[in-house]
Amino acid sequence: MFKAIFTLLLTLVISKANYGQFLFNNVPFELDSKPENSFLIKQMRENEMTKIEEFDDKGNLIFQYIQGDIPPFFSWSEPHFFIYAFEYDEVGNIVKRYAFNSNAGHNIYEYETNSDSTVKTIYVRNYPERGNRNTNAYSNISEIKNFSELLESTEVITMMSSEKLFLKFEYLNNQGKPIQIDEYSYTYRDSIQTRIEYDKKLNELWKKVITSDGEVKREINYDYPNDETRITKIINYRNGKESYSYQSAKVTDKENDAEIEFSISGEDLNIRFYQYENGKLVNIRVYKTEFSGDLIVPLSNNFEKTAQMVYSYNELGLLEKERMDNYETGEKEIRTYKYEIDIN
Repeated sequence: MFKAIFTLLLTLVISKANYGQFLFNNVPFELDSKPENSFLIKQMRENEMTKIEEFDDKGNLIFQYIQGDIPPFFSWSEPHFFIYAFEYDEVGNIVKRYAFNSNAGHNIYEYETNSDSTVKTIYVRNYPERGNRNTNAYSNISEIKNFSELLESTEVITMMSSEKLFLKFEYLNNQGKPIQIDEYSYTYRDSIQTRIEYDKKLNELWKKVITSDGEVKREINYDYPNDETRITKIINYRNGKESYSYQSAKVTDKENDAEIEFSISGEDLNIRFYQYENGKLVNIRVYKTEFSGDLIVPLSNNFEKTAQMVYSYNELGLLEKERMDNYETGEKEIRTYKYEIDIN
């Protein structure tokens, strides 16, 4: 497997980037057998609520509550909280999305599509700033534990009475995919247009971000050497010249029910394997080896296993235990979860 992948990626030029840490409690709730009625799943760790997900009678996710870890560089008295919620039309399209963050504040996004489904307009409603960012100033949202409580909250009532602000236009093709997006970018401090093109399988081929004067600021190209592989190249431009580029690769190994991602950290090539069983993630293994220059070409077959994440599930198909081993630092951690399910 290694030989085939490396032969394919010999010409990949990848910039140096941090590989990132594992995320605990990042496995979605997927019951092996879903109730026919609406239901709500509560997840607990050491008798503390860590995640809630609520589904309607069509199986759509309508509410999600997540308790995150406190970042080590903050002295917050409460964990970091996130709330996401969704409203759908009669055919299952999202028409409203709630995004609450106990640190950064709250937004409500509304989606309106014209009569012939060629243009989608996205609006946003904002919540008044409370204190400074990076203070967890909105941690009171931890009191909201389901969709009804969200709609009745002071935050939503305040936001729904505020002005609905235009955010962007999305121009759609016959398959409902955006081929052009018009919006204002605070990053570039300009109106920008994003153009997108797809192949016959509706895979993205390229994406370009262009400013009001026609200058290309960002370009993303996708290559599909085969049905199992996607190579992504991102190019950023400044004053009409390339300022930074990055390439990455993802390989889907259908035969072994796995996915493989490539990244570079410092002078090491990192390879991350995602192993699945019956559609559920059961193992992530991270290896590294030396590479030559800035090409993905190992200098040896000496792959060092640097980290591993192992997941196990209960009889309902929900995450029961996860274990992280960092072989470079010797750090180990095990987290176990219990659940309550409320069916309407």
